[in-house]
Amino acid sequence: MKHRFSSMLAVVAALLGSLVMIGATSSSAGAVTTPVATRFAYGASGFGTLLKGGQIPAGSSMTAFRPLGCTNLAGLSRENHEAASPLGGLGSASVIATRVWTTKVGSVFSSYAKNTIANVALGDPSLGTLAVKGVTSQSRAFHNSTGFHAATVTTVASISFAPAGLPAQTIPVPTPGQSIDLPGLGTLYAGTSSKYLRSTGATAKANALKVVLTATGTTVTIGHSEASIGGGTTVGLFHGSSFATKATALANNLTSGPTPLTVMPCQGTAGVVRTKKLASVNLGGQAVVGAVTSSEQGLQKAGIATGWERASVAKVTLGGGQLVISGIVGKANVTRSGSRVKSSATGTTVGTILINGQTAAFPETGILAIPGVATLERSIVVRTRTGISVVGLRITLLDGTGAVIDLGTAKLSIDLAQRPLSH
Repeated sequence: MKHRFSSMLAVVAALLGSLVMIGATSSSAGAVTTPVATRFAYGASGFGTLLKGGQIPAGSSMTAFRPLGCTNLAGLSRENHEAASPLGGLGSASVIATRVWTTKVGSVFSSYAKNTIANVALGDPSLGTLAVKGVTSQSRAFHNSTGFHAATVTTVASISFAPAGLPAQTIPVPTPGQSIDLPGLGTLYAGTSSKYLRSTGATAKANALKVVLTATGTTVTIGHSEASIGGGTTVGLFHGSSFATKATALANNLTSGPTPLTVMPCQGTAGVVRTKKLASVNLGGQAVVGAVTSSEQGLQKAGIATGWERASVAKVTLGGGQLVISGIVGKANVTRSGSRVKSSATGTTVGTILINGQTAAFPETGILAIPGVATLERSIVVRTRTGISVVGLRITLLDGTGAVIDLGTAKLSIDLAQRPLSH
């Protein structure tokens, strides 16, 4: 046991040393050491592991997660790390480090994300166990004299698998895009990546490994990195999103994430309206929701940055038709001109409300109580120094579940972009 423990410490120390060297190399590669403003918008994020889907146990959040956020500064660097993390009873990961950074080297502007993991263990001896060592995932989005580009690289030092009751066997590391079936455990997918190139920007994403576990139906993502860069940042940095439905309840007996979710690019949409639509949304039987839409637009020109987020629900039915609400819209509008910011919820509305077939209206308080069914609150607005958040309609069910359903959520803020000293 002492020998094994000493060996493990040696491996950890060696890996930490290599991470320091990696960080030093990456920093020296960027000629800019003090953050400087540029005409580009940067974004980056990464994490070590994430469990999703199936019978997800507690403690399945992203490990060593680190986002960079939205910025037009080159020369930034952020990191996060974890010495060890249990994976919700499905295994463990150790020595996890994530770094995100931006650089300006001459006329080359880049956004980077990198994640490294020393060890990942998954499975159960009675079903089969998987051991992965030396995981690296790196994504880069950049702009040079020929335009926008994206690049990814993933590496895995070694993989071993021990079927139930048998000794571990080394598995050749598969090439990116290939998969391996692991009897009793699941399927391993190697090196999935994606690159999005357009005239206004680029995005790169990479996952070093993914494992789909047969017993629980859970997908385990190992080593994620994501970087983006966009042009046209002259006035503001956009932060926004919109979604038609979101539901939560006490004791987690009802959850439904933001659907359909749109997220505003850091530099806006160049005036293009981006829209997502769904014919219906399942809220766990608590409500029947149909025809939902989320959309957004952001534009920068002539010293002005302006945009909006909008989410709508055509109709929602509760209590088997006892309550029917239609025409729900939440809209957040923001305009920035220099240091001045104007915001409004213009366009936020609730159409008709039918209670047992009879038309109802909101009182002046904006809160309508329906005994034994639900409490309705319309036009929930929260203002900030740089923007606004709007919920078109909030429904709190009175059936004992404690469920809260938000319909028509829109959020938008525009921060002031720092002026470039040079390009």
